[in-house]
Amino acid sequence: MVSTTSIFVSALALASSLVSSTPTLLTRDGQNMTSSSGGKVAFQFPLSPKIMLISLFAPEDVWTESLGLTNNITLPGLSPLFPSIGCNDDASICHMTTGESEINAACSTSAMLLAEEFDLTSTYFLIGGIAGINPYMGTTGSVGFARYAVQVALGYEIDSRQIPSNWSTGYWLFGSNQPGEPATTIYGTEVYELNTNLRDKVMGYVGDVKLNDTQEAADYRSKYDYSPANQSPQIFKGDVATSDVYFAGNLLDEAFGNITSLWTNGTGQYALTAEEDNAIFEAMVRSHTAKKMDFSRVVLMRTASDFDRGYGGSDAVTAFQAEQYGFEIAIANIQIAYTPIIEGILNDWETTFSSGVAPQDEWLYNADIFHTLVQRKREVREFERMMKRSQVGKYRR
Repeated sequence: MVSTTSIFVSALALASSLVSSTPTLLTRDGQNMTSSSGGKVAFQFPLSPKIMLISLFAPEDVWTESLGLTNNITLPGLSPLFPSIGCNDDASICHMTTGESEINAACSTSAMLLAEEFDLTSTYFLIGGIAGINPYMGTTGSVGFARYAVQVALGYEIDSRQIPSNWSTGYWLFGSNQPGEPATTIYGTEVYELNTNLRDKVMGYVGDVKLNDTQEAADYRSKYDYSPANQSPQIFKGDVATSDVYFAGNLLDEAFGNITSLWTNGTGQYALTAEEDNAIFEAMVRSHTAKKMDFSRVVLMRTASDFDRGYGGSDAVTAFQAEQYGFEIAIANIQIAYTPIIEGILNDWETTFSSGVAPQDEWLYNADIFHTLVQRKREVREFERMMKRSQVGKYRR
């Protein structure tokens, strides 16, 4: 079993070719970046980074030191805990931390995307954070790349102790009458689909990556009597359930897995749990329509820090509170998995990434549930008529 320390050091070494600069506090002076000591930095506003790395809370920032993202640009509207965006000396790579939960994520992302200090129309956004893991989809330390983010808790709720005897859960969707029925009242933030061609392209850079693991984490996952829960960490494709409530236990997990399936017409795979992603994506979709960014240039990667349910025979609360030894390896694997992708985007910029990676067919319609990215509304109506004829569903492919 490989230790956390050795793998993390290897990741830092892998990133060393991208590192530059010493810490610099930056203010705006005309169109130049001015350091606190008065020296001039070699780039001007607006900055056009090729990559914007997005973390959700402090431990996930594995980038500032390793990539030399020490030119700090303070923006109004960012979290008071994370008020600055850090960039390297040529502004090819920048990084922000949103703060946890949907409200923080939406506000911070909007502030970054609307800031006049940046031109983000050609930027790739790499979201990297930890998450809970469905043990039928992966194990602690695993790295998941998502197609969908589903806001699973957006709906009606009745305490499970008061639900009808024939209901399996107290959650059901707006405008429906019981669990298992599709929603008829739509808010617009329920589900987002990312560019799977881009996802597949960047995953090609991590085929030979060796993920972090520890003996302690392996010992805990061995309590599960099935795979992939009891296997070593792997890189896989799986979707993210977004909820401000940090839920756990097989009953809630199964309920939200069913909701994920409903919102994606059976094409989504409930794999990972998180608090921010749908909020980030709504800010991005709105900014895309304002021509501030390109929503087809977004990658969502989550690494598994803990199981979303216990092993057979375990009490749900005890399993939730147990030390699963997944946090440290999940943090390390953010850097291990994303570093070759960062290098790949920079190295192959002119040949592959500068002009964008064309998304899958019908992505414009399915990027969000309102088909916001389609410019001509007549096309939306034609698409919905086609979906109705095919009996696949009104909102999703």
